[in-house]
Amino acid sequence: MNIPKRRLKISLAMVMPALVSLSILMTMSIMVYIQYKNEKRSLYDTTMSLNLSSAQKMAVTIEALFSGMRQSLRAAASNPAMEARAASDEKELQVIFDLMLQSSPYFNSVFWADERGSIRVVSPAGNQVNHARLITEGAIQALNERKSYLSVPYRSPTGRWIVFASEPIFDGSGKYCGMIAGTIYLEENNILHRIFGSGAGNEEDSYSYIVDSGGKVLYHLEESRVGEDVSSNVVVRRLMDGESGMQRVTNTQGNDYLTGYASVAMNGWGIVMQTSVSSILADVNRNLQDQLRSMLFPIALMLFIAVYTAARIAAPFTRLYKLTKSVAAGQTVSAQEFRPHWNREADQLNRIMGAAAETMAKQTQSLQQEAITDPLTGLSNRRELERCLESWDALGEPYAVILLDIDHFKAINDTYGHQTGDQVLKLVAAVMVDCAPADAVCSRFGGEEFVILLRERSLDTAYRMAERIRRAILISPTPYSGTLTVSIGVSLYPEHGGNREDVFQAADMALYRAKGEGRNCTVAAGLSA
Repeated sequence: MNIPKRRLKISLAMVMPALVSLSILMTMSIMVYIQYKNEKRSLYDTTMSLNLSSAQKMAVTIEALFSGMRQSLRAAASNPAMEARAASDEKELQVIFDLMLQSSPYFNSVFWADERGSIRVVSPAGNQVNHARLITEGAIQALNERKSYLSVPYRSPTGRWIVFASEPIFDGSGKYCGMIAGTIYLEENNILHRIFGSGAGNEEDSYSYIVDSGGKVLYHLEESRVGEDVSSNVVVRRLMDGESGMQRVTNTQGNDYLTGYASVAMNGWGIVMQTSVSSILADVNRNLQDQLRSMLFPIALMLFIAVYTAARIAAPFTRLYKLTKSVAAGQTVSAQEFRPHWNREADQLNRIMGAAAETMAKQTQSLQQEAITDPLTGLSNRRELERCLESWDALGEPYAVILLDIDHFKAINDTYGHQTGDQVLKLVAAVMVDCAPADAVCSRFGGEEFVILLRERSLDTAYRMAERIRRAILISPTPYSGTLTVSIGVSLYPEHGGNREDVFQAADMALYRAKGEGRNCTVAAGLSA
């Protein structure tokens, strides 16, 4: 006699709480996962953008640095006192070169080699290489080429890594008399350390380094890596091709970094600013943990209510399950969808889920607003500025760019503190909003820089508006005992560039002209001072 097997029976009161609980957990999990991915992507993009901006600023600094080096060497080469060389007055030459080294912030040593490659004088005099002959390939090449020269890194006979720049010397009749050169000792305290060392970050999370046109390290926080060939790094290869940009990369040490890089057109060097991915992920994970901790009690409360109510009546939960599944699928569900029910327990759960949906909607809206707003000033941030520019570029609409920079802002922070600096930033933002038209896009570009975009404005109109803002800031009461001034550059699209990068560069150049003309003024691109 065959006895049929008894199948396991599960009561609806157990199935429904399980399904509802699972739906709630899935919804929360998906929301947390999506938010985690979005926050990580946002931090990646922001970090690389900031690194690119830092690298570009460092590239501009290096160009200015080498321009100053060349001017210093050229001034020395054309010094009338150099006529003393004809009389071989090495004492007078030594005085000239010692004074040149003391007054120049650029070099670790300077020397003069005659046309035969013999070193006539060197400072500091303690080097004891007077009358020695140049033997390195780079020095001989600089001597033979008889023009401005910048060497690649090389080891000197003393074992030090060196880069040198030189300028030719010609007498009054045009005869070649050798060259004046300045050297930088890469492994010692030099101009690169003094300029970039304080803002280079730390070795764990974020740091910068400089490479030459051949991929050798010129500056690095780890001095032992100076002279190392890192040309196998994909970012360094791009720099060797003269490119600038940003990307995620694994460096030669096998570490994962988010990099921004910029090439220096003057000498072919490259700047790399990078932040470790692990430090970014650590921040994201901390935020996730805080969010999960804050959600534990609401989730536990909702699960308890779901189990308690579903044990008494199953029908209302069928609809609740479907709605929760829609939320898990990414569909928008309003609080009104959780309609009141005649059953008291079901009605309570519907109210709670409706409140949760409304809270999530508000949080989503708040996150979207925070993603496009600068938290300090309330202006649009750089991401929103880029979105507006992309929209306007797609429509081909002309627009004006007003680029504003607070004068001596670092001194304000250093003197009065960062809280006062924040109040100054808020003051400038408020004046911009008051003076700009309703359709203008007012944005904090970064640090103490601000941007105003104006639709279809002439250069004259944009200039007058910039002046109105500048004067309003000048007469505004400041949170410290002093007057606040700004420098402003103005440009137009498409008059000053065929794309927004060129238009912003034109505004930036006008801003630098305003800084150079004494600050507290407005300069329009394409106009003489």
